[in-house]
Amino acid sequence: MSFSFDSFVADIRAAADGPDANAKVRAEIERCITNPDQIVAATPADGEDEVMLFEDQSVSIWWCRFQPHVVMPPHEHLLEVHIGAYAGAEKNIVFTQTGGRLAHDFTRVVRAGEMLSLDRDCIHAVTADGDVRSLALHVYMGPLMQLTRGLFDWDTGDKIDFTMENFNQMKRPASALAAY
Repeated sequence: MSFSFDSFVADIRAAADGPDANAKVRAEIERCITNPDQIVAATPADGEDEVMLFEDQSVSIWWCRFQPHVVMPPHEHLLEVHIGAYAGAEKNIVFTQTGGRLAHDFTRVVRAGEMLSLDRDCIHAVTADGDVRSLALHVYMGPLMQLTRGLFDWDTGDKIDFTMENFNQMKRPASALAAY
């Protein structure tokens, strides 16, 4: 049986509808990433690096490609998120805000076939780990694009509006974050 993003969306939507939605969504992602080659084959080789496949009030479904040379800035989702890697490795650098400043909490590398779930109050930065891009399915438990979210200044920890302009300006080269 081959993978299709349309079928994945339908399966996640069904899993997100009803009791134990988080557990059911996580189980569905885990099922899919056990056959990562099929998902890779269905993923466009070029184009956008972050593609929203579906969003409604219960769930937002994305596939994400992160490059090894750039780190996405610290940001919040305000929703629980389940991440299932299916190629390469996705590096999640998780922060807490302490005294108005960002403090590194932990770093978790999610390799192909692995999962990571983050709480709704999590602040994280993301990049590919190693020398190759990462590919992952990201499922947010709510309407991600309808929320007013924040980005966090790398140096001061100040929260600013999450706009694409701010997001792109705050990206950093991976070499600047070797400590994480």
